Amino acid sequence: MANIRDVAKVSGHSISTVSRVINQTGYVSDKTAEEIQTAMKSLNYHRNDLARALSLGKTSRVGVVLPYVNHPYFQKLADAIISTAFSNNYQATFLQSNYNQDEETKFLDMLKHHAFDGLIFTSRAVSFEKLVEYKKYGPITCCEDTFNYPLSSAYTNRKESFVNALQALKDNGYTHIGLTVSRSENTSQSAKLTTEAYKEVFGEEVSDKLLFRESKTMFDGITAAAQFVNYDPDLQVIFCNGDEIAAGAKRQLQEMKQENIIITGQENLPISFLMDFSSVDHRLSEIGEKSFELLFKDEIIKEAVPSRFIRRGKLCEDYQQDDIDKMLNG
Repeated sequence: MANIRDVAKVSGHSISTVSRVINQTGYVSDKTAEEIQTAMKSLNYHRNDLARALSLGKTSRVGVVLPYVNHPYFQKLADAIISTAFSNNYQATFLQSNYNQDEETKFLDMLKHHAFDGLIFTSRAVSFEKLVEYKKYGPITCCEDTFNYPLSSAYTNRKESFVNALQALKDNGYTHIGLTVSRSENTSQSAKLTTEAYKEVFGEEVSDKLLFRESKTMFDGITAAAQFVNYDPDLQVIFCNGDEIAAGAKRQLQEMKQENIIITGQENLPISFLMDFSSVDHRLSEIGEKSFELLFKDEIIKEAVPSRFIRRGKLCEDYQQDDIDKMLNG
C-alpha cells in the first residue's frame, strides 16, 4: 500500500509539500498540486483518516451508548443527538450495550484508545465511578442525573415528573392503579423512582400484582393490562413506562371491553396523540441536544430539563388546540 513517502518520491516534491496538498493546508501552486494529485492517482493512494485523526488528536466522532437501538425512548434521544452532532460537523456512532457492563467497558476502552472524541451515555449499567475513572481519556456526558459525581448531564427530574402525574391522577379520584416499569427497581433508576413516587403520593407500596416489570414493547403492555384487570376488578388506571407499551395496553383493554380504564404513557410520541391517551413528556429531544452541547464544555454542567404531563382523553375532555400544537412542535 502506497504511503506519503511514495507520493513524494513519484511526484518529485517534499513530504511536507505532499502533506499540504493531502490535508489542504498552506499554499501550494496549482502546478505542484496537480503533479502531486497525478502521483496519488498513479499509486492509488488514499489518505488514512484514522492515522490522521490519531496524529491530530481528534476524530470528529462521538459514541452514543444506548441499551437498545430499536426502542422508541432511545430512538428519540439518539435522533436529537445525531442531528446536533451533524450540525456541529461531528459524526455519531451508535454503541448498543443491552445493559451489559462488559460491553459498556469496551466502549469506554474505545474512548481510551481515541476511537471517539467523547461518549454520551443515554443509559448505563456501569457505575458512575467507572465513568469518572475514564474521564481522563475524553469527555463523557449522561442523559440522566449524575448527582454529585463530576459528570456533566442533561436530564429531567423523573421522581418529580412521576409524582406530579400520579398526584394528578389521585386528584381526579383514581386510586386503583397498575404500573409498568422497564426493569427491576434494583437495576433501573427509573423503575425505582416510579415505585418511590407511587409510595409518596398514595402512602403505601404498590402491590406486586399491580407492578409489571421488564416492560419494553407493546406486547408487554398487552400482557400487563390483562394481568392487572384479572387481579383488580376495580382497576382505574394503567401507568405505563412508554407510549408504545401504553398503546398495547389500550388495545388489550378494548378487546376486554374495559375501555373505561385510563391509560397513560411516557415520552409524548405521536401514537399517544393518535390513540388519545395521556403521556408524561420528559423532553427527550431537548435532553439529547443538550447532552451533545455539554460534551465539550470545560466545566461540569448539570442541566435539568422540566417535564410536563400531557392530559388527553378522559383526563382532559376540553383538550385545547394550542396543546395539540405544542405536542406536534415539541
